[in-house]
Amino acid sequence: MTIEEVLTDLQVPFLRAGHHHCRPGWIQIDCPFCGKDSDRFHLGYNLGLRYFNCWKCGAKFVDQVLRELGVASAKAREIHRSIESETVVPRERARVSLQVPIGLGPLLAAHRKYLRGRGFDPEVIEDVWKIKGIGISHELSWRIYIPIFLRARQVSWTTRAIGERVTQRYISASAEEESVNHKSVVYGRDFCRHSVVVVEGPIDAWAIGPGAGALFGTAFSSAQVRELVDIPNRFICFDSSKDAQNRAEELANQLACFPGSTENIQLDAKDPGSAPPKEIQLVRKAARL
Repeated sequence: MTIEEVLTDLQVPFLRAGHHHCRPGWIQIDCPFCGKDSDRFHLGYNLGLRYFNCWKCGAKFVDQVLRELGVASAKAREIHRSIESETVVPRERARVSLQVPIGLGPLLAAHRKYLRGRGFDPEVIEDVWKIKGIGISHELSWRIYIPIFLRARQVSWTTRAIGERVTQRYISASAEEESVNHKSVVYGRDFCRHSVVVVEGPIDAWAIGPGAGALFGTAFSSAQVRELVDIPNRFICFDSSKDAQNRAEELANQLACFPGSTENIQLDAKDPGSAPPKEIQLVRKAARL
């Protein structure tokens, strides 16, 4: 039995490799643990290693996911044992250098309106974070283009939809479109010196300002941890939800093993991107930015 057959039997929508949201060797579904909205496809299943990992809330056992999808415990264990490990043939990258999407240009009126609605000054965000706009496009219409830099060199990108009626708020570069996996990069790292406020997404980083570092979700990679341990003072500022705070505690525990200081900051607001200026100022003061 394959994982696709299991998901089909359970009537669970999934994405295969080739979709922007799904890398080779993975199957993506909505996360039943943290995905309250449909069509986010945050939870990935590794075909070769037979485990689940959510971009937002981390790794999950197969039978754990099946139980959350409504399968009885005994049946979930039986299905888990019957799922075959699939051999995934590594696919060569078509490119070893950055490939940016077609249609990039200056921010348009609609992009600027969206940013102002989120409390940002479009000119400041454009100047500091080097964002651009995408208007009409085959796959990325009406999105903000967010370049990702590592050591002052752009290595990848992501995009944020400006409309509310979209199934995917963020679409990032595929493996063939980035020279470095964006999940190995801390967004905004080049602005960090003695302190960093670790946040989830680029918009949270914009809200905090230079000195923030975003992980593209609450799930973090060992490469991102390595980037953070080089900064002496680390302040983790994830969303206020229980799941996000659990991940913040996990990250704090890992970072606490290294020289320097690590603290977890919990906001009154839902996340830094929606926090009022006064609360942001308190965060920056605590982090000595």
